[in-house]
Amino acid sequence: MSLPDVEPWQVWWVQLNPQLGHEQAGRRPAIVVGSELACQIPNNLAVVVPCTHTDRGLPWQPRITLGTDPGVAMCDQIKAVDKRRLQRRHACASITDPEEREAIARALHELVAVEI
Repeated sequence: MSLPDVEPWQVWWVQLNPQLGHEQAGRRPAIVVGSELACQIPNNLAVVVPCTHTDRGLPWQPRITLGTDPGVAMCDQIKAVDKRRLQRRHACASITDPEEREAIARALHELVAVEI
């Protein structure tokens, strides 16, 4: 099985089962995040942010559009997944809206930025 090449902002259908505790579960769209370098590291992992249609109005879950469907990027659920979990590209292919990209980047920065 050949593993997919990934690039930042691509949207993939990802199988997140099995899950533990409060982790997001199931098959769902997920956005590849990180730099070009992060996507090219030969560890067969992709860093993704799972998506949902449930908008809880949380500041770290920005609203996005997946094709014609409204959605939410669950930046608090960022995770590295084996590329074998990436099942196929989502119909919307990637997040292209600059405001949506900025909102995701801002939420990720707030959640995972480490101060020195």
